[in-house]
Amino acid sequence: MKFRSYIKPFFCMLILSLSSACDNYLDREDTSGIITPDKIWDNPVAIEAVLVNLYDGLKLDDFDTWFSSRWRLINATSLSDEAQGSYQKDWLFSNAAEVWTYSEYVFEDKFSDRYVHIRRNNDFLYQLEQAVVLTEEEKNVLSAEVRFLRALQYFSLAKRYGGVPLITEPQEFTGDTEALQVPRNTEAETYDFIIDECREIAEILPSVRGAEGEYRATRGAALALMSRAALYAGTIARYSPGAGLSGEAVSRGLVCIPQSEAERFFTTCYEASTTLITDGVYKLYDSNPDKVENFYELFSNKLNGNNGEYIFQKQYNVAGGKGHAWDKLNAPFSYRGDGWGCGMAPTLELVEAFEYTDDSDGTLRIRDNHGIPISYDSPYDIFENKDPRLFGSVYLPGSPLKGSTVQWIRGIIDGQNGSGQKYQAQNQPDKDNTVIIDGENYNASGKDGGADVGDASKTGFYQRKFFDETLDDMTNIDANRSQTPWVVFRLGEIYLNLAEACMELGGKEGEALEAVNAIRRRAGIQELGSVSLEQVRHERRVELAFEKHRIWDMIRWRIAHRDVSEGGLSNFRGTALYPWYNLQSGKYTFEIGTEPPKQKRLFLERSYYTRLNPSDLSTNSKLIQNPGYGN
Repeated sequence: MKFRSYIKPFFCMLILSLSSACDNYLDREDTSGIITPDKIWDNPVAIEAVLVNLYDGLKLDDFDTWFSSRWRLINATSLSDEAQGSYQKDWLFSNAAEVWTYSEYVFEDKFSDRYVHIRRNNDFLYQLEQAVVLTEEEKNVLSAEVRFLRALQYFSLAKRYGGVPLITEPQEFTGDTEALQVPRNTEAETYDFIIDECREIAEILPSVRGAEGEYRATRGAALALMSRAALYAGTIARYSPGAGLSGEAVSRGLVCIPQSEAERFFTTCYEASTTLITDGVYKLYDSNPDKVENFYELFSNKLNGNNGEYIFQKQYNVAGGKGHAWDKLNAPFSYRGDGWGCGMAPTLELVEAFEYTDDSDGTLRIRDNHGIPISYDSPYDIFENKDPRLFGSVYLPGSPLKGSTVQWIRGIIDGQNGSGQKYQAQNQPDKDNTVIIDGENYNASGKDGGADVGDASKTGFYQRKFFDETLDDMTNIDANRSQTPWVVFRLGEIYLNLAEACMELGGKEGEALEAVNAIRRRAGIQELGSVSLEQVRHERRVELAFEKHRIWDMIRWRIAHRDVSEGGLSNFRGTALYPWYNLQSGKYTFEIGTEPPKQKRLFLERSYYTRLNPSDLSTNSKLIQNPGYGN
């Protein structure tokens, strides 16, 4: 059976394709608009259409994943130390005198929602086994593909809840609801299930697919999930004792993995990562000699994910009604059209995490050795010689964009070298920020921000990674005009997974160094002579910024509950960079804004696992609540 190009899934989830397949089938079979189960499994086209629907139900941490309403700008990026949400009026991002505690349900993914999709996967696998219109080889490949989708569903649950009920066959209601209630497996068993599935299906799925199936699961996707899941399990095993969790869920192993299992999981990650890299199917994207634009292009709509590095991705298609609004939500203030925009505001902490190209510390040079503010001709000059990945990931004050530059200015100093009367921006950029100095009118704000109020960034930065600079129409938040693909797995992550596993195993520092330097070499930054675990984690932070990894990394490393001074999220607010225009010299000096109008945060140890929803508990008496929440 060949998959027809007109129903190629757009990670492929084009519902337009699903409709085309079903309409074509209905026309030929004359079923009066009703597709009955027997007709579906008697026709390859209908089976393919069902598969499209399974892809469509694959919930991921992607562009459209918001914890609560999207206007609140709470997602995996803004909940980490990478960024703040720019919009002012929200409990996490306003009332700076308050403390915001990570809520019990902030990462919630209700069982009652997720298991609907798992059941559909199970039902497909059961029905597929009975189908007679496909060859055994075709059935084996399709089965492996759906098992991959199911494993991804379980991984999304595991990283939130720990151990979850492993249901691998469709349940049928026979009048006894208790018979449908399944207890939670241990966290180790849950990760083992995901890993074992990936190990088996990697031997069945094709290494490459033709154009008609290029966005579907492959051997590489299975190995990538295996690599990530094993790394998560290994670190959870090694570092869980530092989280101080206790209670029935811990004692039963429903959460936390015994430390004795860490090496086994790290070895699995090492083997899966090594295999994926040495298979040679994927390579680090390095086609543009301009290292800044090379890194930006990797995630841009220009390449549409066809960069040789993406292993598995979620595609979008505006014409098919499956676009997204990421660009509209994240455009810098003056580029945002009729409102919204500004979205993720990267923190100075992240910006300074990007080193200089000579491998020196990334701390910006704001003052000289005598403590005097350094003057720069342009705000952009302070970032000279920084890691090219910074410019590909973040819009900085002075960054070029659409024939202009991003302009974020805190205000004007009537003087030079940072000394003199200060006139600070008081309103968002489209409001009045006029100041009068010696009878002359000046605008104290940049066109993209500077004040502590309104929609614009409060840190001085905007997110560039994934932003489509070719989009001209930024009006109408509901138009969903964006179709930049979301990367689920890419080779860059696999190199870093390998490096981390090597360091955790010990005795493989040379391989870790080689993997990290492959990433740095592509980035255009000086290679390291030796490497530590902390350096591997640091490389992961900058290379994978905004790809929704950071918060989950902090959770699996069990560092999120620590104070910000120890690398955690407690008491983290997010620091800003304030450029000031010095009127007398025509140059810019900088200050660090340590108290932007955002709440400090508090990450409790119990937040390493999400609270099970009461509605899930009430329908399954065999479930045990996660530690720290009670039932």
